[in-house]
Amino acid sequence: MPRHLYLLRHAETVEKHSGQHDRERELTQLGVRESLLIGTYLYNEKVTFDAIHSSNAVRCVATAGIVADAMKVETSSIRIEEALYDASTRTMFEFITQLDDDDLTILCVGHNPVISFLAESLTKAEIDTMPPGGLVIIKFNVDHWKGVAPAGGELQNVVYPKMLMG
Repeated sequence: MPRHLYLLRHAETVEKHSGQHDRERELTQLGVRESLLIGTYLYNEKVTFDAIHSSNAVRCVATAGIVADAMKVETSSIRIEEALYDASTRTMFEFITQLDDDDLTILCVGHNPVISFLAESLTKAEIDTMPPGGLVIIKFNVDHWKGVAPAGGELQNVVYPKMLMG
C-alpha cells in the first residue's frame, strides 16, 4: 500500500531578536496567512493525515497548528518532536524510516535547508530552496516506512503559498 509523506517548511517568521533563542521565533502575520492557505489547500484536496509531526520550534508548532485548524483536525494530535528542530538530512531520513507503519499519510513540519535537501534526496527531483510555507508531497510504493530509500520516492506535487494567493 502506498505511503505519502508531506514535508512542510514552517511559514514566515519574525527576525530573531537579541537574546532570543532561535527556537522561540514566532510567525509573522504573513506566516499565519501562509499556514492558513496551505491548510485550506489540503482540506480542499481532502487530504487526511494519520499523523502530524512538528519540530518543537514555536514557528513550526504554530504552522502545524494553523494547518490542522484549517483542515478541521484536532491540534492536540500534533506530535512535537525535539529531534526535528536541528535535524540533519540524515536525522530526518532516520526519523521517517522509523515512522509507525499503521500511519500511511504523514505530515512533517520542519526547517530549511533540511526540508529541501531531504525532498531532493528522496525524489532526485530539482526542488531548489523551499520558501516559507512550502509543501512537498512524496509518494512511496513500500510496505513499511523502513523501506524508504534515497531516490525511492515519487514527487507528487510542490505547493507554495504564493501559488495559492488570489
